[in-house]
Amino acid sequence: MTPANRQRMRDVIGRAVRTGLFPGGAGPHAHSHGTNDSGVDTLPTAAIPGTASVAPPAAGLPPRERFRAALEAVAGVVHEASSIEQAAFIVAGLAERLGTRAILGWTDEAMALPGMTAALEARGLSVVDPEIPQDGDARAPRLAELAALPLGLTGADAGLAETGSIVLATGAGRSRMASLLVPVHVAVLRVDRLVDSVSMLLATRGDLVAAGSNLVAITGPSRTADIEHTLSRGVHGPGEVHVILLEA
Repeated sequence: MTPANRQRMRDVIGRAVRTGLFPGGAGPHAHSHGTNDSGVDTLPTAAIPGTASVAPPAAGLPPRERFRAALEAVAGVVHEASSIEQAAFIVAGLAERLGTRAILGWTDEAMALPGMTAALEARGLSVVDPEIPQDGDARAPRLAELAALPLGLTGADAGLAETGSIVLATGAGRSRMASLLVPVHVAVLRVDRLVDSVSMLLATRGDLVAAGSNLVAITGPSRTADIEHTLSRGVHGPGEVHVILLEA
């Protein structure tokens, strides 16, 4: 993709975010019922059985408590820390349970957590650089080495109290593998980055749309039920998601 095409794509996404996702927004293709741009008949989501939104758990509570309740409702785990040292202690406890001394992680700068790597190293842990060589002969062994790591550590650009989701923008120093490749993902979320909903996030942090190569909202462990409708966790991503709420 050329720089011009990339910028054009970002402009289109930016316009869609500003006009189509907020209450009162009027995007160019807004309609409540009829046909979509391909001529396929559509219905509002709430009119399709089993797809209507449900009330968020613990509605009415402060964002911090709502976030905890929503994440725990989908089998996520919430920890509390008042300092980077305490957050590192929690990560070290997870590493000990998993029997590893190596963590696939973001840089301190990417996590906005100065001193986290040093705090982990003081506990005998190392943060592995997820850089993958482009050379064919070296690429496969490196991927196998990284795939063997059981624990990934990232920061979080935001947390959504309504759904218990964490929002991550990936890019330089912010590898996607740290939240996708590992069986256990732990994210450190500063409490001051909690917002009510995705609409509020985009209204206040629209810069995140273009902040990296990828922007995702992660809501609890990976899960799928496409085989005989049997729910399985950890098939397409981490089977455990831990979020450390860090006091700002």
